[in-house]
Amino acid sequence: MSPRDAATSANPPVVGLYLRVSEDKSLKAGAASWREVGEEVAAQQDELEGMAAGLGWTVGAIYNDNNTPATDPFIVRKDFEQSLLDLETGTIQGLLFYHSDRLARLEYDAARINRLYQMNAKLVGLSFSGGVDLSQPEGRAMFMMQATMGGMEVASTKRRTTRKNKRLAEKGVMHGAPRPFGWADDRETIHPVESKDLADATRAVPGGKKIGTIRKEWFEKGYQKKQTKKGLERYGERAMPLDHSTVEAILVNPRNCGYMTYLPQSERRDSKKKPWMPDYVVYKDGKPVIGPWQPIVTPDEWAACVEAIKTRKERRKKGLNKPHETSDKYLLSGVARCGKCMFPLTANWYSKQSPSYERYGYRYACLSTLGGCGGVTRVGPPIEELVEAAFLEEVRRSLGSVAKDDEVDETVHDERIAEIEQEIDEVNERRKSKRITLTRALDLMEELETERAELRDERQRLMASKLQQKTEYPTLLREWEKYSIAEKKYRLKQDIRAVIVHPQGRGRRPFNPELIEIEWST
Repeated sequence: MSPRDAATSANPPVVGLYLRVSEDKSLKAGAASWREVGEEVAAQQDELEGMAAGLGWTVGAIYNDNNTPATDPFIVRKDFEQSLLDLETGTIQGLLFYHSDRLARLEYDAARINRLYQMNAKLVGLSFSGGVDLSQPEGRAMFMMQATMGGMEVASTKRRTTRKNKRLAEKGVMHGAPRPFGWADDRETIHPVESKDLADATRAVPGGKKIGTIRKEWFEKGYQKKQTKKGLERYGERAMPLDHSTVEAILVNPRNCGYMTYLPQSERRDSKKKPWMPDYVVYKDGKPVIGPWQPIVTPDEWAACVEAIKTRKERRKKGLNKPHETSDKYLLSGVARCGKCMFPLTANWYSKQSPSYERYGYRYACLSTLGGCGGVTRVGPPIEELVEAAFLEEVRRSLGSVAKDDEVDETVHDERIAEIEQEIDEVNERRKSKRITLTRALDLMEELETERAELRDERQRLMASKLQQKTEYPTLLREWEKYSIAEKKYRLKQDIRAVIVHPQGRGRRPFNPELIEIEWST
């Protein structure tokens, strides 16, 4: 049915008005009333209502996808989807839209619309601007061509934007983004409270503090997960702690030590989980590019934190983190072993009827139910106190007797990294001038990129080692009583290979330190 036929029909069609603008800047002002609808889509609605009145058509629905781009296939336009459903079910008999690029900017969306109009010749569809009539084959062809050209323009714009953003990152120019944890609203000045908590957590992770512990502490301090509409429906107004992955991402963010990062939107979306941002540090001449904001920690401290988290993740993948090795409750779980069979001792509580319950609480035992011999049981706290005292004494002795090693140089590979960057550029130039084949170029690029990644990882490990060498033992002695069980255990296991608990015979006997043997790491 042509628009003229529809206008003169005894039963004028009921149509929907489709309104959309990719970014409505009026909404950023936070004003009320008409601004809540959107200034630009409000103007579109006025034009389309006048158009419908002129044609004698009835407006049955208004579909408003304000502030929603139509160029991103990952974004679902809810009202657009509803309009297609209503066209298919007959709720409306047509659509009015301001211009074809307001309705569809991708070939896929245009094809879906054209399919409905091809299946039902009675549907009407007109644009206020651009002369598109979806009820006619010529109009649908024009609509598809405009969407195709729009898709090509979007792809070209994305390529230009990607190159521009990469160049800006290499120059240390900060681009727009939400306020990062640890900084004020200007994203350059550090937040007085968040920055301290972030710095403390970053410095604690290499010493064994776990992300779960940090997550719990942050929640107790009031740091909460931002509630989404889905979350509100499921949990209501209940406060929710930050996700484990969110806390991890905050801790490994290169921004914390001042490093610039660049991650193209396409790669961010291809990943099914949070990207590992240390891999996206921007380098120039082999060195990380520094941003214009105030850093919260030093590069050494950040590298040590990243290396610790990375090592834990690798151990989890290999299945090396067993339950008794990761327990936060008992200092010697995974360290203490039976002196008869060498089976790992398990920490468990005395029964409430036992006289030792009130005095000691828990014990270390070789449990036959888990595979041990059942020949050793010993009260827990006295063993732990003995081992702690011996360990701290060994640390003091080491500080006094070991000469200072040469300082670690984390820049040892910077020159080679800069050479690799230049070689990659040269390979690209040779490929463009067709001096080498694409296959050969890819082989060379992959080889150079692998070497560069390995050298950057080694740089990060050296930075972590440098920090450990400079600060570990002095900090340990000063902060020992403040450490969590996980942090203490981590440090113990650096120097103590095992604590052997020998049997002392049957019956109640006083604690005998001579039956506790400490095997030091070489």
